[in-house]
Amino acid sequence: MMDTLRRAAQGWTAKILIGLLVMSFAVWGVADVFTGFRGGTLASVGSEEISSDQFAQTFRRSLQNYSQQLGENITPERARELGIDRQVLTEMIRASAIVAQAKGLKLAIGNDQITADIAKNPNFVNSQGKFDPGRVKSFLQQSGQSEAGFLAAEREQLLRSAIADTVQGGLTMPDTLVGAVSRFTKEQRDARYFVAKAPAGQIAQPSEDEIKAFYDKNPGRYTAPEYRTLAILRAEPSEFAAAVKLTDEELKAGFEKYKSEYFTPERRTLLQTSFPSADEAKKAKQRISAGEDFLAIAKERGFSEQDTTWGDRGASDIPDPAIASAAFSLKEGEVSEPVEGQLAVFLIKAVKVSPEHQQSFEEAREALTKRLQLDKANEELRGIFDTVEDARAAQTPFEEISKSANIPFILVPGIDEAGKDKDGKAIELPQKAELLKLAFQTEAGAENDAFNTSENGYVWYEVRELVPSQVKPLDAVKEQVKSDLAAQKLRELALENAKKLVERAKTGTPLETLAKESGAEIKTVQGLKRNETSQDFDGAAVTALFSVPQAGVSFAPEADGQGAKIIQAQAVLETAFDAKSAESSALRAPLTQAAGGDLLGSYLVNLQNQLGFTVNDSLWRQITGAPQQ
Repeated sequence: MMDTLRRAAQGWTAKILIGLLVMSFAVWGVADVFTGFRGGTLASVGSEEISSDQFAQTFRRSLQNYSQQLGENITPERARELGIDRQVLTEMIRASAIVAQAKGLKLAIGNDQITADIAKNPNFVNSQGKFDPGRVKSFLQQSGQSEAGFLAAEREQLLRSAIADTVQGGLTMPDTLVGAVSRFTKEQRDARYFVAKAPAGQIAQPSEDEIKAFYDKNPGRYTAPEYRTLAILRAEPSEFAAAVKLTDEELKAGFEKYKSEYFTPERRTLLQTSFPSADEAKKAKQRISAGEDFLAIAKERGFSEQDTTWGDRGASDIPDPAIASAAFSLKEGEVSEPVEGQLAVFLIKAVKVSPEHQQSFEEAREALTKRLQLDKANEELRGIFDTVEDARAAQTPFEEISKSANIPFILVPGIDEAGKDKDGKAIELPQKAELLKLAFQTEAGAENDAFNTSENGYVWYEVRELVPSQVKPLDAVKEQVKSDLAAQKLRELALENAKKLVERAKTGTPLETLAKESGAEIKTVQGLKRNETSQDFDGAAVTALFSVPQAGVSFAPEADGQGAKIIQAQAVLETAFDAKSAESSALRAPLTQAAGGDLLGSYLVNLQNQLGFTVNDSLWRQITGAPQQ
């Protein structure tokens, strides 16, 4: 979700909404709205109050949602850094403001409307498209809500929607704005350019003082990550399944138990095409019987071979029972009579028939043996799990447990959070991603629960030693510092050289002259858009191209830091704008949504101020775990 928010924030429309969020923070984030409160009231908006329990529950749900979406545990401290606590309270204040306004306007939602709205919720509809009360009951149990609380929340949501829709309703974007945005996004440019390499020979060897200063200024580049020593036990059923011995009686009993799994139902490759009436289907059947090709007739009706062919299907793969029954009653090569389907009339041809097959005991023996061995290994694994857990409770070292339980032991002397050793080489580990995630969330010496593997096995782990992250001594990274410093000086020289070339181009020096002096070849690129890149033109180069008018000159650094592109904008293509086109409608929708959000945000800020709102700062800090002032 955070990645989605970051991507969304790159657009200009999103910046409007982000501005509103900043405005809302500014409105209630100043010290003078934090005043004393009675009891557990955290905030009030007009006559509406937000209790500490309400906020705590909403805040916890938000942390759980973020944690699930990001795949990591979001602590209250991390939430404060991300602004989640204030975001949650802001949204609750806005919602309460709308509820207060609805009450002031004497708006009400009847029980019939609430019931009808719940019945249309797709989460509460069964596979037949009908409302299922059992799904509502299950939802309430899972979410820990009472029926009365759920209905009250639905009532508030409908009231909020009614006011929000009224504020945003009827809003449309003028053609002038849509046209301007369309031309901006679709504008294409050609370019002439050459790459001016930096004169590396002009880079002097850095002095000791320069090396020391660069090292001190960039400690993050030369900081070793935190390393942890891990002890690991692993028990996978597949690792000892092959050693399981089975008697013929056990194999035969297993075959009877799993016999249905060694049965392959009949499958068919079919051709099918539809007709609007039975008469047309009969005429087509007569033509096929006279020797015409089934696919040719289907093509006459506008269907391609891909549309007409159903490859390797079982009867259960065809949703229409009438068509399935007819298709699986045909002999190979036979064409059906017209079949009345649920939506149209069909003709069906059986191209290939693969009969059903029940494997014999001998045919299934090899696969069955592996399956039963794995079943027994899983049963034995339960005993191994208990043995390991008992030994851990007795403080037995992992090394001894490995020998007594006959399971693998792994000792990793030093690994960072990325899964690499101190030489930067990747270390192979069982369930590596999950193991590293858990190992770097625990403390050295702590006893941790085992976790399941993808094969229904177990991994036990413990952190035996922790080496904190620290800046490497200058002597250990001196050569790297010298290389980094030289690279930075080369980049700076490349950019300085590019600026001088662009200034000369602006005063009339032809691009050909500048390229010749730089020992470079002029190249061309065509049809670039603002939001597109190519193999030759990266994002920085595209931005530079669109930063100048036609015939203007700009520059962009090369990704390797050893030079820069000197770019001259060429032909500028602006496409015509058709306000009634489908493309225009598609562009108008997000613009309208963004403007509607802008309008609603402004309304909510004004509404909050009109109603008056306050926040209990001390209680809020207590709930979120923020330090008291």
